[in-house]
Amino acid sequence: MMFSKGLTRFGLVAAVAALMLTMSLAVVGTANAQTPPATFYGKGLKAADKVEVSVGGASCGIATATAAGEWSLSVAADNACKPTAAGAVTFKLNGAAQTASPAAAWANGGLPSDVANGYVLSAAAAAAVAVTPPKTGNAGLASSSATSMWLVLGIGLVAMGAIAGTRAYSGRGR
Repeated sequence: MMFSKGLTRFGLVAAVAALMLTMSLAVVGTANAQTPPATFYGKGLKAADKVEVSVGGASCGIATATAAGEWSLSVAADNACKPTAAGAVTFKLNGAAQTASPAAAWANGGLPSDVANGYVLSAAAAAAVAVTPPKTGNAGLASSSATSMWLVLGIGLVAMGAIAGTRAYSGRGR
């Protein structure tokens, strides 16, 4: 009889824990993270030089070099140029096509690999080179199919709690 009471309490505790976990997942699932823009910058230009940044052939904006020859332009995901992840980034300096070193690809929160110096622009060669961005993997909780392991765990706990609660309520746990 004492064992049955313990099992009933365990079923109730498991059901409450599963319910709380499921509710917390629902709240967490609706949170929206801010997406940082990709930032393109460099130095070594003449004051007032104009640098145009394009993603996928669409212009995303123009930066003007400072008196120190430095330029910077941030391109957010909602920019009118409609950048896409790993989209090829091209540059123009005062209207002339440029080659960027290191090669550039648009990514949320993206920065050049040479953070101290940014992109070095030079007159573009006649043949265009395709930019292949590096594979960065999955840094979040979701897998490539967007199924979260936390969600799967929560559903499993809800099912366990429901079974334990049902068995305890119906008296089958004795």
